[in-house]
Amino acid sequence: MDVKLARGEPNATDLALATRLGEPVPDAIPLWPDQPPQFLEGAPPETVGPNGQVRGVTIPSIVIYPAAAQANTGRAILVCAGGGYGSLDWKTHVIYAAKVFNPMGVTIIGLRYRLRPPHKVDNAGIQALTLIDAQRALRTVRHRAKQWGIHPQQIGIAGYSAGGNLAMNLAANFDRGNPTSDDPIERESCRPDFAVGLATWHWRQKQSPFVFQKDTPPVFLVHATNDGTPGGAPIEMPRQIHADLKALGVPVKMAEFDVGAHGVGNLIPQRVAHGFPPAQWPQLLIEWLDQLPGAK
Repeated sequence: MDVKLARGEPNATDLALATRLGEPVPDAIPLWPDQPPQFLEGAPPETVGPNGQVRGVTIPSIVIYPAAAQANTGRAILVCAGGGYGSLDWKTHVIYAAKVFNPMGVTIIGLRYRLRPPHKVDNAGIQALTLIDAQRALRTVRHRAKQWGIHPQQIGIAGYSAGGNLAMNLAANFDRGNPTSDDPIERESCRPDFAVGLATWHWRQKQSPFVFQKDTPPVFLVHATNDGTPGGAPIEMPRQIHADLKALGVPVKMAEFDVGAHGVGNLIPQRVAHGFPPAQWPQLLIEWLDQLPGAK
């Protein structure tokens, strides 16, 4: 049964997650000081499921899982959990990612983007709404990078499934900031320095909806050949993304695995401990980023 949260209670989701998971969860940081753009009035409170699934998000926020101090490289990844734009699999996609990346010197920032329900929008509408959240989150991290021990030009975005859809959406739709804004966060660029798509999904379609540009950031894709059989995310779409980016001259790498299905990117501790091949993608990503021109 989901835990229902009192609307307006500070960091209620974090408290519920800590109770569910039996470990502390850092406090969430709202992305806007007041109501976010297109705020939904009168929505029910968020809920947290038995396995750490967050539902009903209407106030987007980020949660910081800092890199181990002695290993900090200054690199950070904004992680978008999956869940079909209806929930966020926080435990599997954010917390497990932090457990792997933090010792590698990488800060993980979980993004709680808005969901449906309660937002009553179509597929294009939820993509547009969550893009606003991702853009603001990237700007916020860049604005506070020094405070959080992050290099402002080493901030990437990664997403699982629907979160991968959001990560690719930001990689295709970013700006360099508004220099005339009164809000210092809005003056920051929301272009990620790299983007990662894990089992990238678009309502089970095989065609990519993303229109990339020559200044799209480097993209790393992780997918299983047995995804989409049935459901999930057919491999044809990330293969098209790879081809489209390569044609534009954008650095891109795709790691394909014959196992893992739609959970190919999940860093479940047992998989990591036993060397499950797809669970090696964090090391593959870091090695690839380190050899890109200008990486060091």
